[in-house]
Amino acid sequence: MTEGRRTSQDRQRRRTLADAASGWEPKRGDLAYDTQKHSVGVVVALPEDTGTTVYGLRPDGGGDGWTAPRERLRERFDVAFDGLTLDEAAMPPGGFPPDTGCAS
Repeated sequence: MTEGRRTSQDRQRRRTLADAASGWEPKRGDLAYDTQKHSVGVVVALPEDTGTTVYGLRPDGGGDGWTAPRERLRERFDVAFDGLTLDEAAMPPGGFPPDTGCAS
């Protein structure tokens, strides 16, 4: 099989394997991207919560929820949730220069 002839199933299988290799498993409160619905949701229910094999998701900010099996979910990275404060995010690489004695 050549690179240009990969099917969507091949891409899905590779992505699922990559997620498994990274060790990501959706947890309550995580943002997850649903590849079928093309939506990002907050994980609000785990399979063990309901005795099923699906995760419960709800749009961030509220709205109607939905369910999705693990193989449809991808880890969602978002700049707003990188763990940095605004001051840290705005800081130049290497930090601020030493105090030059100038008052601001």
